Amino acid sequence: MTTEIKSEAARDATKLLSAVWGAAIPVDPVSIARAAGLRVLDATLDENTLGALVKQPGQDPTILLNRSDSENRKRFTCAHEIGHFVRRSEEADEYETIDLRNPLSATGEDPEEVYANEFAACLLMPEIDVRRFVDMELGDLEMAIHFRVSREAMQYRLKNLGLRS
Repeated sequence: MTTEIKSEAARDATKLLSAVWGAAIPVDPVSIARAAGLRVLDATLDENTLGALVKQPGQDPTILLNRSDSENRKRFTCAHEIGHFVRRSEEADEYETIDLRNPLSATGEDPEEVYANEFAACLLMPEIDVRRFVDMELGDLEMAIHFRVSREAMQYRLKNLGLRS
């Protein structure tokens, strides 16, 4: 089931990238969110809150990013929240997703979080570009700088693509 969810997330991220972004690196998730009709705001959030996606009746959905997080963290959180939006866009007119900073959120057991994490990784680090950088023999730190993601996110992406152990 996890493989199916990840495949769906990769397919959806690739579709969205080609529809509103193109091939430029680094990807700007805030521009993509705005193109998809979402508002993106830096907000003062609890230190344990990474971000949130809020949709209220009659209003555009809003992504809230924790203003105290690093730029790379906010980029990943924004992409993650776009993933929640894409997955839930057919749902009711009202919903709220809050992503907390805790060990449970990273376990990979919640299908919604698996989808949103995979979506974010595919959106920010498109497979075709990751493979191109690997062919150029760039290290994970160099790739992380190009994609404007954390080194840990880059290492995880490389591992998930079977390009590094």
